[in-house]
Amino acid sequence: MFTKTCADLLQQEARLPGIITFCKDLDHAIGHPGVSVGLITEFCGPPGSGKTQILQLCVNANLPKELGGLGGKSLYLDTNFGFSPDRLREIATACVQHCQRIVRTSRPQLAEVTSKFTAESVMESVLYNHVHVCNDLNKSIDTLERLLKLGEKIRLVVIDSYSFLIRCNIENTLERIRIDHTVLNRLQILAQQFKFAIVLTNDVTTKLNGTDPSTIAPALGDSHGHRINQRIVLGQTGSEPGMFVASVEKGFHRPRMAVKFQISSAGVRGVRKK
Repeated sequence: MFTKTCADLLQQEARLPGIITFCKDLDHAIGHPGVSVGLITEFCGPPGSGKTQILQLCVNANLPKELGGLGGKSLYLDTNFGFSPDRLREIATACVQHCQRIVRTSRPQLAEVTSKFTAESVMESVLYNHVHVCNDLNKSIDTLERLLKLGEKIRLVVIDSYSFLIRCNIENTLERIRIDHTVLNRLQILAQQFKFAIVLTNDVTTKLNGTDPSTIAPALGDSHGHRINQRIVLGQTGSEPGMFVASVEKGFHRPRMAVKFQISSAGVRGVRKK
């Protein structure tokens, strides 16, 4: 008991890897080299806000370590058939081409390392399962735990959309909170033990404020908001096509801040400073 100090925890936290987003401003806003392993990070927003572009994280998790990735696999749990393998291949192809340009122009010593990083290898690194009810999710976590104990290098677990699964299957509010916390507690214990990141997507809903005007808020309520570690709210800027804004509403490493990013056929990228 009491064998660790805050200094020990700080050093331990500094050594934890992260999954880069390909947007340096967003990586900085999150406060770590990308999405931190061991933590629950939620991307929230209405339809068309860019939530499905978390496919970029699946690709980047498979990047060779020499190029800033984790060289691992991803597990994608799809609750409403929103997963697009064609889009994943498109992002993966663009990422591979980007890495090949880097190696060719400035890091030729990594040619052998990156030769095995292909669009096909990325597609093979993403494990997929459709989860229709909460029991499917529990079974998926059981399988995840077995794979991890067998040595599978899974570095990212995505549940898209987490709120869709919980809201559609559990009507009772107290039961919803109980299952939500039970699932996330179990996942995070595994994440901290085996060093992988947890990414959820969440929808928005109308929040009634008594006599005050209603507001738009993340679904699943305040209890869920307290349980996750980080929340990034996504939305379109409204000024230019393909331009989006990410607002870090709850950060584990840094205070609130907002950054712009863009989405193209190549995936998520930062916005060039003029």
